[in-house]
Amino acid sequence: MRCNRKITSDDNAQLLLVAGFAVGVGIVVLTIMLNNVIYASNIASEASIDTSRYDIANAAQMTTETYEDAYKYATINGSFNNADFENYLESYAALASKNFAMSGFTFKFENNSLNDAYFTQNGLPDGRDDWTIIKNINTTDNLVVEIPDLSLLGNSSDILVISVTNSSGLLWSLEMYNSSGTINITVSDHSSVIGTYTASSHINVTGDKIDFATPASFNFNSLTDGGDYSINIRNGSSAVGYCRFAGNQTSGDPYVFARYWIANPTIEMTSSEMRIIRRMPVSLPGRNIS
Repeated sequence: MRCNRKITSDDNAQLLLVAGFAVGVGIVVLTIMLNNVIYASNIASEASIDTSRYDIANAAQMTTETYEDAYKYATINGSFNNADFENYLESYAALASKNFAMSGFTFKFENNSLNDAYFTQNGLPDGRDDWTIIKNINTTDNLVVEIPDLSLLGNSSDILVISVTNSSGLLWSLEMYNSSGTINITVSDHSSVIGTYTASSHINVTGDKIDFATPASFNFNSLTDGGDYSINIRNGSSAVGYCRFAGNQTSGDPYVFARYWIANPTIEMTSSEMRIIRRMPVSLPGRNIS
C-alpha cells in the first residue's frame, strides 16, 4: 500500500531553515580553519628569519671599529705602544664574548699582528689590484705616498699607478717603479709626461717634495682642483707602503683615506646550529684620523 504525502509550505520552511543552519556552520568552520592556516604560516615565516646574519654583521663592524680605536689608543702619546694595543683588544674580546653569549653565540677572534700594507683594495697581497679609493672629489689637500722597502716595489714591467680621473678621462697620474734601488717617478696629464723624478722612499705630491726636502713640481692642484674626480690605484699588488689622501668631496664633506698598516683578524661565531669563521682585513689608522 503506497502512501502519498503532499509537501506543505511548513515542510519547505523547515528544509530552508536546516539548509541555512548547515551553511552557517560550514562558514564558521571554514573561517576557523583558514585563520589557523594563516597563523601557522606566519609563525613559520617568523621562525625562518635568519637573525644570525645580523649578529655576524654587527660583530664584523664592532671588531673593525675596535681595531681602529685600539690603534688610536696605542698611539695617543705619539709612537705606537704595542702593549696598549694588545690590552685594548683583549678587553674588547672579553666584553664581546659576554654580550654575544646572550644571543646564543660563542664569540672569539684571533688577533693577528699588524703587517705592512699592499696598495690593493683590502691591503693584502691577494687583494684587488685595480680599484677606486674615493669618488666625487673636488679638492685634495694631502696626498702622500711612502714606500720604505724598495725590494717590495715592482720593476718597469710591474708599475704602481695612482691616477685622477673624471667623466672625460685621465686628469693626472703618478707612476712608480723600482729602478736600481730607487723609485722611478713619472708624472703625466691627459696627454703627455709633465715630469720625471727619483726618490728613496717618500713622495709628498700636494707638498711638491720628495724625501721631505727635494722640491718637485707634481702640478696636482692645477690639474685637478674644482673638478668632480676620482682617485684610483692600478696594479696595487706591486708595492707595499703607506699612503694618505685627504680633502673635500663635491658635497662639501671632508674625506680622509689613510693606510699605514693592515690588520687581518679572524672572527669565529658558534651557536648550536652553525659555526662561521670570517677573515676581515682592517686598514689602520682607519676612520680615527686627526
